[in-house]
Amino acid sequence: MQVKLLAAAAVLAVSSTSSFAVVAPDGDLGALTKYPVQFGGSRSGAERVPQPGDRLFSHDYTFTLGGTASVIGSVSNFFGETSFSSVTVTSSGGASWTKSLTDINDLSFDFANLAAGSYTLTVDGVFPLGFHAYSGSVYAAAPVPEPASMALALAGLGIVAAVARRRRPQA
Repeated sequence: MQVKLLAAAAVLAVSSTSSFAVVAPDGDLGALTKYPVQFGGSRSGAERVPQPGDRLFSHDYTFTLGGTASVIGSVSNFFGETSFSSVTVTSSGGASWTKSLTDINDLSFDFANLAAGSYTLTVDGVFPLGFHAYSGSVYAAAPVPEPASMALALAGLGIVAAVARRRRPQA
């Protein structure tokens, strides 16, 4: 009985953590929603003799947007001292947007008002020699209306209120 209870607990623990999987480089993040998706990459210097320039990395992750949204996320060192240079989002049509990540105190990114479609998120940086790993998260947020749109809506509401007030019968 004790073994069955232990096995059931192990299955429950494994199944509950499967939704928190980290997507590896060249992986698909799926359709982004308001819930963050984790991604990450690593490098081990032990597998071969280092070659000139092989410390640079450029890892791609694909994702889709179901509607217009802002793509928001961040990257961080998981193990070691990875240096990040930029994050780029490229649409299936070839348009791209880049955020420089040279400030180690700000490793976040925000690409506003992207249209529905397929995209590639590219993380560029440098791994020092040895084993190093990074992680990141990304999610989609509904776009915030522009101030001009809000001003136009409020002006229209004001005009409707003025017309309604004028048409009111005088007592």
